[in-house]
Amino acid sequence: MTQLTQHSILPPRTMSLKQLNVKIPEQELRILEAFAEKTERTKTDIIREFIRSLQSKI
Repeated sequence: MTQLTQHSILPPRTMSLKQLNVKIPEQELRILEAFAEKTERTKTDIIREFIRSLQSKI
């Protein structure tokens, strides 16, 4: 089980969660996995944070 760290940001409990399946090249997956391990975060947390960072670019 993954331990939540100060970097983990969970959506509010009232928020409805949707599932997204993404196909990415194996090399990109290895990069994501290495970053997740280094930062002790889940791949989901990293992807969610990146998506939220896009808000400022809209």
